[in-house]
Amino acid sequence: MEQVEIPGSYRSEPEGAELLDEIDQTSTVDVSVYLKSPQLCNLYLTERQLTRDELRSNRSRELADAREPFEDFATHADLNLRWDLGRRCVHVIGHAHSMQRAFDTCLRLYSNGHYRFRARSGALRVPANVAPWIQAVLGFDRRAVVNRPQAQAGQSTSLGLWPSEIARLYKLPSEDDGAGQCVGLIALGGGYWPEDLAKALANMNLPMPLVVDSGVGDAKNQFNGGDSSDQEIALDLQVLAGIVPGARIVVYFAGNDTKSLAAAIEQAVSDTVNRPQVLSISWGSAEKFWTPSSRAAIETALADAVNVKMTVVAAAGDGLATAGISDGTAHVLYPASSPLVLACGGTRMLLSDDGKSLTDELVWNDGFSGSGGGISDVFDLPDYQRDASLPNSINAGRRGRGVPDVAAMAAQEPGYKVVVGGETIIKDGTSAATPLWAALIALANSKRGRPLGSVHDFLYKNPLTCRQVLEGNNRSGGIGYDAGPGWNACTGWGVPKGMDTIEGLASMP
Repeated sequence: MEQVEIPGSYRSEPEGAELLDEIDQTSTVDVSVYLKSPQLCNLYLTERQLTRDELRSNRSRELADAREPFEDFATHADLNLRWDLGRRCVHVIGHAHSMQRAFDTCLRLYSNGHYRFRARSGALRVPANVAPWIQAVLGFDRRAVVNRPQAQAGQSTSLGLWPSEIARLYKLPSEDDGAGQCVGLIALGGGYWPEDLAKALANMNLPMPLVVDSGVGDAKNQFNGGDSSDQEIALDLQVLAGIVPGARIVVYFAGNDTKSLAAAIEQAVSDTVNRPQVLSISWGSAEKFWTPSSRAAIETALADAVNVKMTVVAAAGDGLATAGISDGTAHVLYPASSPLVLACGGTRMLLSDDGKSLTDELVWNDGFSGSGGGISDVFDLPDYQRDASLPNSINAGRRGRGVPDVAAMAAQEPGYKVVVGGETIIKDGTSAATPLWAALIALANSKRGRPLGSVHDFLYKNPLTCRQVLEGNNRSGGIGYDAGPGWNACTGWGVPKGMDTIEGLASMP
């Protein structure tokens, strides 16, 4: 049967990695094929809120006709299928030699000096009657393109502040603990000790929240002795719990690759037990590292989040305007650059002499790390940003999606106190600003009595909901953007303004 190329599936060789060998041809390979209807828009955005059950039912109905061509494909290629149409997915499983032949690719083992991984290069090809149903094939390539923002630990001369103290500086209400709300948290590797969370909350004089571990595939809560991934989860959890200790917090544990990230978002969207209405993602990488098809699969998952009124908040990154890449150009992180995501940048707080009040905030820029932000090289300018006076990209002058939308404290000074492995350390990063905004959205949901969902239209029509950050920049090596009045590519519309922000969001139509 004629084979055709899957659009957007091309991958280059892994940069800076050593080729080791071909993979074991008898090993089992399991990939996730994300589906789209040839007749419908890939994003499937709906005009009204759907329940999670309605969403799964709609997906299953829209994609039912994909079964016949895929079953025929699998039979001829000696492959097995596991269907999950409610999540737009069919898992294709087989021996490496059969999978490579079926998708016309070659899998090899590489090493980046820290770990070994499987990867492919070139485009994927499948039979012509199967290709129209395919949005993305994820899982052949296991290089870690999804990275934790570059926050540091323990290097500050500051004594740090507990997350609840940061919340008080922003005048977030302590009388509302988020009871009845559910916030999801994506963790791509690592784990946490409940004892660490309990110790941190005891220091904040707060009760323990209900924390639910939800594994994606074989992933689980696995504490690795306090490494960077463990520190990330501790920061996310303790910021959330320090602001909304009455909420249920669900941690979606997944592997560190695009297949796992897509599956984790879909699991949160389709979670009919916990039903999170806010999802916090402190992970991402520069847009250049994503294939069009893998990005499309995640965009559709994010659209499903919009359909069930789940607000997704993502970190803009800690590598300043270049995302830590030394190629002479600016970069923004994905998924923060998605128009469907509320992207969070970072600031540095200036405090009074007694440390009890906030006097001003600047763009976070420590020289080596600081707030990510800029103009997307991938996404066009969304309608909600058309009147926001965004700058053109410093790369090629294009008008595109501006990142971030909002910001919050992220700098080492004063820094966030968190407990990891029984020890108190100081953390920084937009991966602290992100769960802070996720908690704030949960408080607005609580006051409103129903979920906000996407907040972009309201936020851009009501920018005074936030307090603008007027000074600083996110330049690295001279490349970057300046703060200033209105929206800026360092901190968006700015930082929380206490109850004004919560009540403003809660008043959304």
